[in-house]
Amino acid sequence: MKNILDLSAYQGHINWEQVSKEYDTVILRLGIGDNVSSQDDIRLNEYINGCNQYGIRYGFYLVCYAQRLTGEESVESEIAHTERLLIGKNPFAIFYDVEVDGLIHLGKDTITNFCDVYCKHFKDKGYNVGVYANKNWFTNYIDYQALKNKGYLIWLAHYGISQPSLECDIWQYSDKGNIDGINTNTTDMNYLYNESILNGVSSNTTNSQSDVNVYYRVKTQKHGWLSEVKNLEDYAGWENSPIVGLAIKVDKGSIKYRVHIKEVKDENGNILVAKRWLSEVSGYDIKDKIKGYAGNDNEIDCVEVYYNTPDDIRPYKKAKYKVNDYSYQYDNEKGNGQDGYAGAMGVTATKFQIVIE
Repeated sequence: MKNILDLSAYQGHINWEQVSKEYDTVILRLGIGDNVSSQDDIRLNEYINGCNQYGIRYGFYLVCYAQRLTGEESVESEIAHTERLLIGKNPFAIFYDVEVDGLIHLGKDTITNFCDVYCKHFKDKGYNVGVYANKNWFTNYIDYQALKNKGYLIWLAHYGISQPSLECDIWQYSDKGNIDGINTNTTDMNYLYNESILNGVSSNTTNSQSDVNVYYRVKTQKHGWLSEVKNLEDYAGWENSPIVGLAIKVDKGSIKYRVHIKEVKDENGNILVAKRWLSEVSGYDIKDKIKGYAGNDNEIDCVEVYYNTPDDIRPYKKAKYKVNDYSYQYDNEKGNGQDGYAGAMGVTATKFQIVIE
């Protein structure tokens, strides 16, 4: 059982560095209702950037206001709303938040059908998808068993009890969380029971499988740019020659990466080169010193890489990489032995390897 948070603009500005010390998984609100930008959650991109920076895994939810299947105020429009905000994102799951009083007049069968149409659309695309509601709604206004029988996830809200009142994948047990890094005591608290959904792909869907090849090369202080390496066929580097530049590309999807420069002092202890992260790049052109590769001819000690999986590949893939002979790092994840980057601060990098898995 895993503790996770769900968040929306109501939580305001978040100190993600503090949050990441206790939580590595959150669910973010995409927005509400129809596919219009004014109904996007105003802090969504800010929150996603924070999650990416600190290696926090995220899912999404959209609040349903639909009154019909097509047209305005419709499930069709809410599906489009979700798809627009999904572009370039990798949520581990998507949820349809269905407990708005303005839907009650539609009746249980219609509301359940809305849930089915929305969930089926995203399940067919390979996502984990489900419905969020409280116990009252799952009992009186939604056919809980019908949705569960179709393999959709159940996210139950029920407070003031010691265990979930319905079988569920996630239980929201409180809306009064007081979390370090969040300046409100009204954060929703959840227990994740079904940790298998964290791989980001539905176990009930036939998924596209495809290998992704990664190509990379390094520039060393003594030998300049070395030959290109593919996947784990070799390593990029030269023994005892510091790496001062790195270029990476993939044949499917996209990749972004950055390097950390090692501090250098003179014999009197004066700093000649300040330690720092250089700007993130996504290119692969050793003639382009700005966007084509990472590095500025100073010694590199650490590397951070993030792989974006294209829509036609499922399950989601990650960059698995290492510096020297340290342990592998996965994307920019933190927790479970991961620290968001490969390498060790202050230790010169002489060898680099990467594969997409």
